[in-house]
Amino acid sequence: MNRKKSIVWTVLGLAIAMLFVTTALAGSNSTNLPNGAELAVSVDSPVTSTEFLIPTGDAARDVTVSGTASVGLGEPDATFVYVIDGSGSTGIGSGTGCSPILACEKVFVIGLNNAAISSGSVDEVGVVVFGEGAVTGDMSPDGGDQLIIAPDADSYLNTVVNSATDNGGLGQYTAKSSGGGDTNFTAGLQRALTIVNASTNSNNFVTFLSDGESNTGGGGFNAAVTALANAGVVVNSVAVGSGSSCTGGSDGTLQQMADGTGGTCYEVADPGNLPDIIPDLISTTLESLEIAVDGGGASTISNDDVEPDLPQPGAISVDYSTVVPGLTPGDHEICVTANGSDPEGTASVTQCETIHLYQLTLAPDGVDNELGTPGQTHEVTATLLGPLAGAAPVSGRTIDFSILSGPNAGAPGSGSGVTDANGDAPFSYTAVQGPAGLGTDTIQACVTLNDPLGESGCTTVTKNWVDTTPPVSACTPSVNPAGNEPVAPGKGGQGQNQDGFYELTATDAVWPEESLQLFVVDEGTGTVFGPFAYGTNIKYVQAPGTQPKMRDMSKSGDGEVDYLIKGQGDATVFAIDGSSNVGEKVSCLVPPPPQ
Repeated sequence: MNRKKSIVWTVLGLAIAMLFVTTALAGSNSTNLPNGAELAVSVDSPVTSTEFLIPTGDAARDVTVSGTASVGLGEPDATFVYVIDGSGSTGIGSGTGCSPILACEKVFVIGLNNAAISSGSVDEVGVVVFGEGAVTGDMSPDGGDQLIIAPDADSYLNTVVNSATDNGGLGQYTAKSSGGGDTNFTAGLQRALTIVNASTNSNNFVTFLSDGESNTGGGGFNAAVTALANAGVVVNSVAVGSGSSCTGGSDGTLQQMADGTGGTCYEVADPGNLPDIIPDLISTTLESLEIAVDGGGASTISNDDVEPDLPQPGAISVDYSTVVPGLTPGDHEICVTANGSDPEGTASVTQCETIHLYQLTLAPDGVDNELGTPGQTHEVTATLLGPLAGAAPVSGRTIDFSILSGPNAGAPGSGSGVTDANGDAPFSYTAVQGPAGLGTDTIQACVTLNDPLGESGCTTVTKNWVDTTPPVSACTPSVNPAGNEPVAPGKGGQGQNQDGFYELTATDAVWPEESLQLFVVDEGTGTVFGPFAYGTNIKYVQAPGTQPKMRDMSKSGDGEVDYLIKGQGDATVFAIDGSSNVGEKVSCLVPPPPQ
């Protein structure tokens, strides 16, 4: 199995394994720069189908988007062929820091290959040495003639390059010679095409070095250039030393091979300066990251949100985490784009994820209800809005209701509802009656969005159970100590109760009888007597001119009458309940003496 297939199967295996871990896989996309380096971007969070809940009371929410971008770290899609001039003249001469010229070429090629490894832009490499003819390098010690290897394969390339000779040959891993007298550009180009044809990559580059000008092989030069161009090969040529030039030569020029394939020719007068052009031949840069929402214009992700800062030379991976503000209920497409460049040009790659934002509302809120009718109920309605053109009703989602606090906390009826076509789920409960039912209920509705890609959230409203209804008092004629049932109303319009014996009672919508306080008022003077308990029996005597007073009869009387009250005017009775509601007065009429 070749290296690329091995990588494919490894990645496929990892992908299958991840399916068993989670269904929320990060989204990623990649492309290749013109020089073959992979440019990739991922959106790790949020991934497509993630559901977010907008907080209660907010019209929108911010969403943090994070992921990675890289250049030169994935599987590159490029083959580099290094064509070295091994004609006889390369065995002499020198450059700054190197000699002879062939040695300068070797340093340059090895340096260029190391840069290719560092940039992550090259998948396969091969070597050609030319002179009067040309030979391809056997790139590994394995059996057979290996035309291509990985650029970092056990320093095999270094060994092959360092074995180049000035008779147009190689000593490793299979010794070959083409004759080093003349300078045959055509032969070098033809052997480079042989290596390209053995490549599996769609991007192929030739770096062609010569310390002289062509003097043989011209009959096939144009055809060799055309064949490389038709194969999509870019030839970058280098005129090494003062004895060479981009435009010189009788049998094809370095400039012509570059122009015919879309490459560039470089003139390096000092062979020792060859490494200076390496960045012009092989480099990658991750330039910038951009983000766009819902098809709008892209904006640059600030370096405040990227680590490390951009631009960065490859091979490199960066992390980003940035906030997309103000997303309203509905579907939103978030796209992150990575921009990269190399000496050949630029490329961009984009990854998009579609997320869903929901909003849960609960109504009504803060409503006051008068307590006091058995079987009273209160209903609230939760509404879920979400995707489908924005803020549309969402049906079929479960809403969990509960009464968190208040007099009806934990009341029967708490449970779940399912949203209907309008996005609504109602909830009702029966109120506790009596004083225990007074107060404020906090009602909660919660939704769990689709797992494992969704959030959970709750919203609350309040319901106030109040008592503003006053009690209704009664002044009921009671049995007098003699055991006679008083006549009420009295005869001849003289009063309700000729004897003035009354039982003090009242009724209230909320409070029980024992919680009520009753008061007797002498309407002649305004004197108030009490409070009295429900069911207290009194004897009221109307005595004009007499000082109002009350006497406790429970100890000195016969037990039928609790209090004897004298006043100057008619008596009235009113009650106050536990909510401090004061009832209207009712009359307890008795005639003044003589009776």
